[in-house]
Amino acid sequence: MTTGFALGLTFALGWLPLWVFRAEAVTEALPNYSGSERIWVAATPIVLAVHMTCVCAAISRMHVVSSSRAVLGLSLFGVAVAFWFWGRTMIGPLRVRRLPDEPPLRLQRRGAFGIVRHPLYSSYLLAAAAPLAVAPRGVFVLTYAACCAAVTVRAVQEERRLRAQVGASYDAYCREVKRLIPFVW
Repeated sequence: MTTGFALGLTFALGWLPLWVFRAEAVTEALPNYSGSERIWVAATPIVLAVHMTCVCAAISRMHVVSSSRAVLGLSLFGVAVAFWFWGRTMIGPLRVRRLPDEPPLRLQRRGAFGIVRHPLYSSYLLAAAAPLAVAPRGVFVLTYAACCAAVTVRAVQEERRLRAQVGASYDAYCREVKRLIPFVW
């Protein structure tokens, strides 16, 4: 097995826990979303999957991979998965899923939610960027940009819903904590 194949496989399979322990059951949640939300709830994982499939396929065919690039990519991916689990466990037990119309049990302002308002989405972006450290190609930068756009739309849609559910305290939280990129945006 080549290093490229092992890396591609690792990046691809690394998404499985994020899917298995996701915060909502998509098919049960879809009826609770408005028309445009429903489109983006379905489109965002597709965009992420297309990006990851393309970049993982390219990496798996690489015969020579710089060890520094491999370590950087795996490190970024590991941080992304760990940050995702940190945020996900703060939402509730891993096996418990919530519907979008259910307000949060408690507005989280500490831990992962003290770093960014959407730690799960932020983790998706970091995990999708990790393979770019191994295969920095223009086409993958474009597919990653599509991932960023889709996740940003979902974050904005989710914030509208949370403002309606939580009220003024959510607005105060938004002024204190950045959306997806710690300390930046």
